[in-house]
Amino acid sequence: HRFFVNQLNTSLSYSLLNPKMAKTEEELPHGVEKLHPDAVETAPIIVKKAALAFFVYIFFMDVVLCFWPGLYHMYLRYYVSFDPVMPSDAPNDITPVAEVYGVHDYASTREYYGNEVIIFRNYTDCKSTFDNVIFPRRKDQLDTYTHIEYLDKPGNAYRPGVTKGDFVDRTLAEVLKRKDPNEFASFLRIFSDVDFKDLLKAKPDDNFAFDSSFISFFKRPVVSTGIHAAPVAQTLSLQCYGTKSWLFWKSSDLTKHKIYPVSSPQGQVLSGDPESILKIPTKAAIVYPGDLMYFPPLYYHAVATNPGKNVMFAIRKIDRESVVRGIIISPRLSFNWLFRYMHTQLYNKSGKAGFHENKERYPFKEAIW
Repeated sequence: HRFFVNQLNTSLSYSLLNPKMAKTEEELPHGVEKLHPDAVETAPIIVKKAALAFFVYIFFMDVVLCFWPGLYHMYLRYYVSFDPVMPSDAPNDITPVAEVYGVHDYASTREYYGNEVIIFRNYTDCKSTFDNVIFPRRKDQLDTYTHIEYLDKPGNAYRPGVTKGDFVDRTLAEVLKRKDPNEFASFLRIFSDVDFKDLLKAKPDDNFAFDSSFISFFKRPVVSTGIHAAPVAQTLSLQCYGTKSWLFWKSSDLTKHKIYPVSSPQGQVLSGDPESILKIPTKAAIVYPGDLMYFPPLYYHAVATNPGKNVMFAIRKIDRESVVRGIIISPRLSFNWLFRYMHTQLYNKSGKAGFHENKERYPFKEAIW
């Protein structure tokens, strides 16, 4: 008994004389070892490495691949996949584009501009303006046209129904007189700001960047242009002759459903297939002579054209509002476009702005195709 009392007194005295030790033993949970004074916390190191890895990834994706076409080509070949991304039994998700009636001047269209596609039905008598004002002014203007061959099928959103071949230079008068179903005038650059103002009934102080005009005499209905987009331009498509059918997709909807868009510098897609893309939110429109259609930047679209004479002006508006709208929609696609467009201009000897058909070699255009 005396032995145990002595042991207890000794333990109590030791604890009282060493309060630091007593406190430590009191606070540490059972089974937890005391941290060595020289130990290094790993959490800050992990955060730093993660930040560095993220920076390297962004630098590679948004800088290196924007100035190195060869490496970008290899990247595309590795990541491109046109396998289905939607279940085979999923229904199509196609809704019509919004329509507006009673608008007949450019100033009145501005209040409708935003994040959606809008058709202004019976906007103007484009045929009369083209025949009596635009054609006499530009009939001797030369531009590059392409020979085409028809495929067995009319085409789809991923593959047009025609293939483009050799280039030929012709005047506008020659093209309209020949009515050649085996030539296609796509992404023309023969019209100017004064022409756009006449076509759109705009005021003298309204400004437009350039147009992508299309003239064709197809012998049957075909998908004339596969899926693509204008990254930083608001587009005003004015139909003068014939009709066109359009399908539209938001870049955010494409990404959400694993159909990945890119800017090379024009907008393209790296994945999906013709059936799957119709099962995600899709807008559809048929545009008739005299109709004007607006769509914002990075609104991906494919176009089918009816046979016979077909004339359409896709007038691009690039200003502060357009650029800001494009950046809000997708900062990455907008800046990728900027970097790759800067690189492309090093090879552009034509003096033409924007995407256009030409005989020159553009490294990024070749990389995507």
